Amino acid sequence: MSMPRAISLCIIDDIKSVVDGLTALDWEAHGVRVAGVSSNGEEGLALIRELRPDVVITDIRMPRMDGLRMLRTVLEENQGCKFILISGYADFDYAQQAVQLGAFDFVVKPFSEEEIRAVVLRAQAEVARERSQRLDLREMEHKLRESMPVLRQEYVALLVNHRTSWEEARARWTFLNIPLQPRGFVVMRIEIDRFPQQAAEPSMRETELIRFSLLNIMEETLAACGPSIVFRTQGDQYLAVMNDSPDSSPIAIAEQCCRNIARYTKFTVSIGVGGRVKAIGELPDSHRQAQRALSHHLFTEGNAAIAYEAIHQSGSQEPLALEYKDDLLLALRSGNVERTEAILTAIAGALQTGSAPHNPDYLLNLYDELAASAIRTFYEMVPYADIQPLIQTFRTVQGTAGQPLAALQGRLLDLCKGGADLVRRNSLSEGQKVIYRAIDYIKGRLSEDVAVGECAAHVHLSTSYFSSLFKQVTGMTVTQYVTSARIQKAKLLLVEGAQVQEVAAAVGYEERRYFSEMFKKVTGQTPSEFRESYHAEQPES
Repeated sequence: MSMPRAISLCIIDDIKSVVDGLTALDWEAHGVRVAGVSSNGEEGLALIRELRPDVVITDIRMPRMDGLRMLRTVLEENQGCKFILISGYADFDYAQQAVQLGAFDFVVKPFSEEEIRAVVLRAQAEVARERSQRLDLREMEHKLRESMPVLRQEYVALLVNHRTSWEEARARWTFLNIPLQPRGFVVMRIEIDRFPQQAAEPSMRETELIRFSLLNIMEETLAACGPSIVFRTQGDQYLAVMNDSPDSSPIAIAEQCCRNIARYTKFTVSIGVGGRVKAIGELPDSHRQAQRALSHHLFTEGNAAIAYEAIHQSGSQEPLALEYKDDLLLALRSGNVERTEAILTAIAGALQTGSAPHNPDYLLNLYDELAASAIRTFYEMVPYADIQPLIQTFRTVQGTAGQPLAALQGRLLDLCKGGADLVRRNSLSEGQKVIYRAIDYIKGRLSEDVAVGECAAHVHLSTSYFSSLFKQVTGMTVTQYVTSARIQKAKLLLVEGAQVQEVAAAVGYEERRYFSEMFKKVTGQTPSEFRESYHAEQPES
């Protein structure tokens, strides 16, 4: 067990024999060092001020300045040493008063070596305890200073995600010394463009160094424009909160961040800039706007900033026709690679020719849905060992963020073309290929009265053999399939709000009454009832 650090001791008494006797004791053996001695109160006070001892032994009655007055002066100056007073029996009440004022203890003359040593050692233990407390406190303060940046980031992350009033935030905001004015904000969301591909599988240390260098560039760029705080949130994204100023343009500052990162590193970033907000409680609004603006980088190649005010604020999303999905799955089941590519090209074209830009989240969900449906089809049609490598490759690339729309479409095209080719080579018999080709022909003519013979002629088969083969592959007769496909298309049109007469004509029924009877036979509801179950507030006129 290690000895405690030695404490310093000063002895102050006008009787030389007392000073000599106390000095002669073997204090070193107990971890006590005699730092100095004095024979009167004034010199003793000067000695204490100079040496700042841990413990002082002094007589209560001395010339020039008594021990009680010295005690008061030292306590006022907050020297922090332990006073042990020596008193006679006549001064016993006086010594008790000194203890009440703040003296550590007192001993009454005459005293033995054991008595004075015991009091000093108790003072030594108290000094050691206080030292330990101060060390613990300094250690806690050091740890708090080290963790303060993280605590600030965590709290700002809470503020941008949860609506909080200034009254609720004031105390913690002040304690964390957040380097922002508590009013007037803009939130930015930043993402490294195609980081997993560009980093080329670096080590964890290299990855963190790259992320830190980008963070440092963003911090310096924003700091030059005003108070701000920037930190990493998740993966390859960062969050920045800055004070808004009428003399600065948030989008110009964000664009400067893009330029600086492209200039000093081999990476680029995409930034979404939220709108200006006044109060702390409105930070979540600016944050959501920044996220929305960042999502529109699906339409860019990156290295750019987009402001929330600049994106199209549409209401409802213009839907993509359901036939595209059905046609795609049919092409996949038939193993028709050329047809698969044509349908995906048509989907991409339909998305680009809309009256207004599509919502990025809608597009991501759409492509996820198409991919999931395609993968389910492949699992049904191709042996697991053959199809799994293709699906695994797609999912690995799919997990990377910050990809533009063209890359998204390209990945889906690679998946579907590769899968369709495997279906063609692994699963389909010649008979199945013929029937899927016929189904593709039927689906393109649902508004017409297509005869079985016409379908058979399209695939160069006799009517009887075609009918038999069709039932074998699909489990339905041609008429049953046509009816099913028409009703499915009719459902979609009704949900979209089309009138019953329009729907009947679109799916090949000249008479509304006959269409309604057929629709109810299949679904259990009339077209109007089905439509009103989705649009109860819009009965057909």
